[in-house]
Amino acid sequence: MTGHGERGVSIGGSANVSGQIATGDNVTQNQQINAGPAPDVAEALANVERLLEAHAAELDEPGRARRDLADIREEAESGDADPERMEGALVRLGRRVAGVAVLTEAVQQLAVTAGIG
Repeated sequence: MTGHGERGVSIGGSANVSGQIATGDNVTQNQQINAGPAPDVAEALANVERLLEAHAAELDEPGRARRDLADIREEAESGDADPERMEGALVRLGRRVAGVAVLTEAVQQLAVTAGIG
């Protein structure tokens, strides 16, 4: 900064700025980093989980379906979700619940909400 009344930020050279920058009197900055999945993804996960429990008797492999859902949840809650891992688990889960329409729809909605489908 040059001069007393002049305000601003000048970044030159080969600087790579990826964070927050602020100038002025009494400036405050807040950065919120959310842990866990977005609320809509969390809601879609909870919906599939509820439906899995409600329709477990109609599934051939409810335990494996739960593990697939757990894999999806683990990735969604990580700070660095692996889309390929999520997609694989979603495909497996979709196959396991294919005989129950309401579950199939819920898994498809989860995929769309998570940005995989």
